[in-house]
Amino acid sequence: MNQPFAAQSTSLLPDEEALLRRSYDQLQTALSIGLIATWFWDIQTDKVYGDLNLFRLFGIPEHSLTVGLPLHTFTDQIHPDDQSRVTHLINEAIQSGTMYEAEFRTMPDGPMKWVLARGKATYDKDGQPLTLSGALVDVTERKQVELRSQIAETSLRLSVEAARMGTWDYQPLSGELTWSDRTKELFGLPLTAAIDYNVFLQCVHPDDREATDRAVQAILQPDSNGRFACEYRIVDTKGGLIRWIRSNGQAFFNEQGAVYQFIGTVIDITSDKENESLLQRRVEEQTYILEQQAHQLRTTLDASINSIIAMTALRDDTNTIVDFMMDTANEAVIKSNFMTPEQIIGRTLLTVFPGNKENGFFDLYVRVVETGKAEQSSQYYRDEFGLEGWFEVSAVKQGNDGVVVTYNNITERKRAELAALQQEKELKEANAELRRSNENLQQFAHIASHDLQEPLRRIQAFSDILQNQFVDSLSDGERDMVRRVQKSAQRMQLLIKDLLLYSQLSTQRDSFTTVSLTNVLSDVVSDLEMTISEKNATIDVAPLPQVYGSAPRLRQLFQNLITNALKFSSPGVLPLIQIRFRAAQPNELPADLHDQASQPFWLISVADNGIGFDERYKDRIFTPFQRLHNPATYSGTGIGLAICQRVTESHGGSIDVSSEENKGSTFKVFLPALV
Repeated sequence: MNQPFAAQSTSLLPDEEALLRRSYDQLQTALSIGLIATWFWDIQTDKVYGDLNLFRLFGIPEHSLTVGLPLHTFTDQIHPDDQSRVTHLINEAIQSGTMYEAEFRTMPDGPMKWVLARGKATYDKDGQPLTLSGALVDVTERKQVELRSQIAETSLRLSVEAARMGTWDYQPLSGELTWSDRTKELFGLPLTAAIDYNVFLQCVHPDDREATDRAVQAILQPDSNGRFACEYRIVDTKGGLIRWIRSNGQAFFNEQGAVYQFIGTVIDITSDKENESLLQRRVEEQTYILEQQAHQLRTTLDASINSIIAMTALRDDTNTIVDFMMDTANEAVIKSNFMTPEQIIGRTLLTVFPGNKENGFFDLYVRVVETGKAEQSSQYYRDEFGLEGWFEVSAVKQGNDGVVVTYNNITERKRAELAALQQEKELKEANAELRRSNENLQQFAHIASHDLQEPLRRIQAFSDILQNQFVDSLSDGERDMVRRVQKSAQRMQLLIKDLLLYSQLSTQRDSFTTVSLTNVLSDVVSDLEMTISEKNATIDVAPLPQVYGSAPRLRQLFQNLITNALKFSSPGVLPLIQIRFRAAQPNELPADLHDQASQPFWLISVADNGIGFDERYKDRIFTPFQRLHNPATYSGTGIGLAICQRVTESHGGSIDVSSEENKGSTFKVFLPALV
């Protein structure tokens, strides 16, 4: 690099130069122990002298310390983006006689350094510049702190914008309340509106106002933990609409224990509340249906003269079966043994019926579990509790370590003279037990309304028993009822699974990373390989971009879209699904992304040649349980596309669809592009 100023005057006199060098040596000694470097440039000879710190900051070998070096030796070590600016400032300072000051980066052999340089020129009697000297300060640490602070502030701003949150800042000591533009928008206030705490309370729904105020005041007390979380309704001042708001905040206390600052965020959760209400109604409806079916199935099982017990093997440390846990039993078991359900269910076999060990029934059950082969046997039974008689037993393996035992007390066959009396007695007992059964079933219905998984498990177990062991003894109507119960239980199980997934998308937040959509689609196509093959479908996937998000949730999104396209394919037409992407234009963004039109988005399209639908109903397909086609023809729970919408929203995006009957559909997924 050329030197910034051309020397035109004579060199310093020897005495003057000696004096300057002596002063320079004294200054260097004083500053050498710090992060400050000193320099001296003789403009006429273009020689720069400096201390050890100067040479280290510019990455120049220390053996040159006593040798004057041309100015360009140092300016060549300045970061290319800063060189021309620094050279200009040096020239400007010499020509104008003002203080030279510049902050720039140097590139020594080690890590890059930030320095602050200041200097002043001297002139001869004719006004010609003689020298330029000054000092440099290493400000690398300060610059790194500034850069980290800028990155943190930018990340926080982007996170708040992506979540469409509003922010607030309350100063209780002065009463000053500040809202962001998004907060004013949520509350239906103009951006120029003046805000204070009373304005906030007036916006809160009258039914929630007192409770919300109490929650705020509690946080402002000296003994509070300062963490604020509250949900309440507000009334939009523009149109009178009611919205649900979730507010989270943190209070900060001074040395006297008073809150001096209370900050936080607000977000619109109206759609979540509406969906919760809809889901609750659906669950209640399905629970009622399930209770009715459970009642019918239980009545059928309890009417059976066969005693049925479902058990799970218990193993010791050597994996040897040492007992069985009795998980459930029908009324015949209770009746024949004169026990309550609590005396049987949830207890071990050998505790309640110890005679099974001696008569060989226990060994039979072990063999069935270990080999998987069903067995039958008739043996005499007697135990210390007084149970005695002949029993006919059949056992079938159920699951990994389960066994279903069906048995009958056949003592009366061997005691023919007592048969008629015993039958009359059993009939009377059956009538009494039927009344108790109704009471027990009422309790069962209450449990079913709170725990859907347990009745589903029992329904499936009992229906499997009827289907596998008693199909020949059931009428056509009863067999049809069992099939319908199994089908309903399967639908309910799928519904519960989808409901749990849909609920998890609102309350949990997965950690986000950079995700390759190409890899995501590759995994999805691999998972659906069997269905794709059965449909003889073609999945045409172009290379896709990377986005910031959750790989499992994005995989669920595209799996639901492809599964949906395969399900609604046109009869007689080989399914073709094409997946493409491009940058979305601002005018293409859905309405819920219009306020982010300045942000870049990817548009990923999933187009099929299926049956399509009338676009007048497209708003319904993303609502849980809303279906446009006959559920008897097209299976499913009606939650898949609602899950797709929730996944895109959780990633700061949106989803839209265009379609025409018998001409296919195109789902458009909008996701933020990596900046």
